[in-house]
Amino acid sequence: MKHAQDHFSAIAPQYALGRIGYPEDLYRFLVAQCRRQDLAWDCATGSGQAALDLARSFSKVIATDISEELLALALPHSRISYRAASADESGIEPDSVALVTVAQALHWFDLTRFWVEVMRVLKKGGVLAFWR
Repeated sequence: MKHAQDHFSAIAPQYALGRIGYPEDLYRFLVAQCRRQDLAWDCATGSGQAALDLARSFSKVIATDISEELLALALPHSRISYRAASADESGIEPDSVALVTVAQALHWFDLTRFWVEVMRVLKKGGVLAFWR
């Protein structure tokens, strides 16, 4: 079994500066796929770039990462709850999430365990989106 490893805490400031943003069209497309925009989960948020973009459209965003150092560098937002958690143990309520996003981090996950967690938290008709 693959365990979550924190590869970025030691270089958190450099990582946060180098993390890219993503096109607005991507977020417009994702929002259009969702029945509701009440809760999104940005898994492996790093320093929160994707979470900030999701907060423009979703009432609430839960942004998780295993690196507390990266989370400490994320910009605060009234609709974002930053939490230290792994991809397979998010602590999110079952059947509560309309959209799960993973930006450039899926290759780090134990995919079998992550799929179980996604199916646990995702609402019926919810969307999982990942990109690199």
